[in-house]
Amino acid sequence: MGLIDQQSDFEPEINPAHIVPVIDFSPDTLRSIVAHLEVSTDFEHLVYREAELDAIWSITGFFLMNEPDSASFDTVSSLHEGAHHAHDLIAACRPRDAANVLRNFL
Repeated sequence: MGLIDQQSDFEPEINPAHIVPVIDFSPDTLRSIVAHLEVSTDFEHLVYREAELDAIWSITGFFLMNEPDSASFDTVSSLHEGAHHAHDLIAACRPRDAANVLRNFL
């Protein structure tokens, strides 16, 4: 799973009409979602961002269930809650506010 404090020079292409592949909750994945949130304007874009946050929420939930003794447990738990909050902000058509929530985990 992703370690939240890693840094990378990875710079994904930003196209709000594309879905960000979410296979972990690494900083690269979160940065890509944040970047896409910042340029998402259409309803279709917001649906994609909600799906990406659903994936972050699910992956972090699996981590929390399977790694209760992890040193990262509290941080991942906060991200899990943050992904849920960001999802709600997208549903309220506030993608930039959702980006700010996720940015707190970078």
